[in-house]
Amino acid sequence: MATTAPPAPDHVRDAAGFGGLVPSDAVARDGETLVLALSVEHHIGGVVIPLLVLSDAPGLIEWDPAMGLTVRDDRGDRYPGEVLTSTSGLGQLNATVWVARALPPDARRLELVVDGLARVNPARGGGAGITRPLAGGPWNLVIDLVPERTVADIPAEPTDQRLPHHTGSVPARAHGAFVDLAPVGQARLAEGVAICVLAVERYWDRAVVSLVALGPPGDDSSTPAIGRAGIEVWDDRGNRYAATCMQGATGDTWSEVAAEIVPGIDADARVLAIRVSEVPRGTGTGGRLAIPGPFTFGIRLPAP
Repeated sequence: MATTAPPAPDHVRDAAGFGGLVPSDAVARDGETLVLALSVEHHIGGVVIPLLVLSDAPGLIEWDPAMGLTVRDDRGDRYPGEVLTSTSGLGQLNATVWVARALPPDARRLELVVDGLARVNPARGGGAGITRPLAGGPWNLVIDLVPERTVADIPAEPTDQRLPHHTGSVPARAHGAFVDLAPVGQARLAEGVAICVLAVERYWDRAVVSLVALGPPGDDSSTPAIGRAGIEVWDDRGNRYAATCMQGATGDTWSEVAAEIVPGIDADARVLAIRVSEVPRGTGTGGRLAIPGPFTFGIRLPAP
């Protein structure tokens, strides 16, 4: 996969300016492509919206938000947006979007229109790839800014400590295997750090959970490295799941990661527990285990 991180815009994404998460189950489908908005992350100067694009079209997915992103609320106000990080792979794209300006308190819905998605196929004999627009679109995402709560009582942890076998098959995320998006939007705060669970994507034979860690401003040596944390998952049916971090991105004061969960979440489960522990400070390999925890989340699951 290819990861790009454009120059940081003039904004702050850290625990000091963090104002909470809004869970999202917004999914837009058209043609052989779907776009997901995983959450809305409030900050003093604006909001962060992690987007996921999945497509059956062959090739890498490419997107220029300057040409294909419109953000507006139900009041009619429009907001400029730009990408913090973008990770492209075969049939998928992760884009973390920064939306300038904080949302007004009386806004009830946020609409994102995503357009200009393209696929890049390798050229014969090497050289630059061939870019073709994706069929369908634009993709309209409507996010409820006052959704129902997703918090649930944490179920008892299974006594069986054995983890299921992790096959390591790729890709973990695939358009054809996608079932639904379970909203989460929960955060835990401790000593200047915020540990956040954004959403759980459910697929036929697995799931993917997206997590973000926000550190204090002005000191990247204290940034929590969520991609090297310990992650444990179980449900209210007595099932235990294996979680493996697979891809992520980091900034000066934040880090984010997507973790694969196997096997697929039990269709009869109504509560999922996620425990995040041993989160190092500092994104380098020498980070020390210094963040208090563990952080345990009880997540109410909608019926698939």
